[in-house]
Amino acid sequence: MGFKSRPFLTNDALVKAPHVSLLLLSLFGLPLNSEVVPIAPDSSGWCLPANPGLLVDDPDASPLQKLQLGGYFHIHSAHVDGRAEGRDFSYARQSEWRRARISATAEVFDCLSLLAHMNVVSDEGRDGGGEEWDYNGLFLAWAELDLKHLTEVEALDTWKFGYGKRKLKELSEEMDTSINSILTVERSSFAGQLVPFRAGTGTTGAWMMGGRGDDSFSVGLYSTDATPEIGNWSDGILLVGAWKHDFSEVWGCDQAEFSLGGGVQDVDGNDEVYSPWEWVITPWIKWSCDRWTLRASLAYGSNEGPNSSTGGDFYGFSITPEYDLVPDRLQAVLRYSHMASDGPQGVQLTSRYAREAGRTANEGIPSLSTGRGDRHHSIYAGMVWWPCPKRLSVLGGVEWEQLKSGGADVYQGTTAWFGTRLMF
Repeated sequence: MGFKSRPFLTNDALVKAPHVSLLLLSLFGLPLNSEVVPIAPDSSGWCLPANPGLLVDDPDASPLQKLQLGGYFHIHSAHVDGRAEGRDFSYARQSEWRRARISATAEVFDCLSLLAHMNVVSDEGRDGGGEEWDYNGLFLAWAELDLKHLTEVEALDTWKFGYGKRKLKELSEEMDTSINSILTVERSSFAGQLVPFRAGTGTTGAWMMGGRGDDSFSVGLYSTDATPEIGNWSDGILLVGAWKHDFSEVWGCDQAEFSLGGGVQDVDGNDEVYSPWEWVITPWIKWSCDRWTLRASLAYGSNEGPNSSTGGDFYGFSITPEYDLVPDRLQAVLRYSHMASDGPQGVQLTSRYAREAGRTANEGIPSLSTGRGDRHHSIYAGMVWWPCPKRLSVLGGVEWEQLKSGGADVYQGTTAWFGTRLMF
């Protein structure tokens, strides 16, 4: 049975307490699992390099070669000043447990990898409620078989088959980057248009991945069912794939990747819909050299519904330059994103925090709560400080957004973002 938070964990106390507590927790030096952010020893001396979550790590053992426990906890605060439906408003979310997940990874029989990320908090502060700590569904969960190890096929350097619940990284560079290491407090509305996390969970399906030299590929078939655990196949289906090429050695950079991905969705009238798009093509590039990083994503596709106002072609792009002011300690980020559609409601704001302001329990602005239009611009500028590199980060930023439909403003405003992330 779950339990509700005690009064000292709510309202004004949460504004200060979580950010201080995360700083203290980082002193324990807990490890990061491979799906979150790889561990890097800290030279400052106050972030301990111990690995208490790494319970087993023996490649020669049988049947269990590796077992690691971990987790990540994110707290957000935001203040929105904007205008919608002809009225000015101001909305503040003092503190939200944005993510709290416990993770486990294992490697068994020299060829099978297992992973699970469990949601352990439900925060209903957007409607005036509190947070409840309890098992709240699986975010990710899969089993992946190393076919290369089993078959020793020579045509590929890597070859894997997996089944379970994962995020569709192929459709967005922002999704390909872990939320623990992305430098903006939240991903863009553009990324959310391509890869929504319905009910705080990934997408169930089967996939195959492989690679040879600097090239790699992935292709998968997924269900549109949004069950909090492993989904069923009674709804629609998604076909998603991508080809990726690594230019880093040729260009002499730390990282240089180009990906060309896409997806097709087939749903009937009563099926759950993964995203409004019927098909989409999504090229993106990621480049990192010395202190500079550049991320750029593009998408073009056709929206299927769920109704004619959201249908028609759409496109979007985002450009995100980053700079390490102090390597491993202080970074600056700038992001511009744009979306447009033929349908008057073919693009949508991300759920936080402008749309949250429009909810009935808050400002009561229906068009803002829905957050749909046909043209969206966003500019974000922020910084990230790592008190404990790869373990604890403090993020701040300001984002200006404009959403239009048929030439008229649906929303225009500015959001001040603040967040802390603890990863172990």
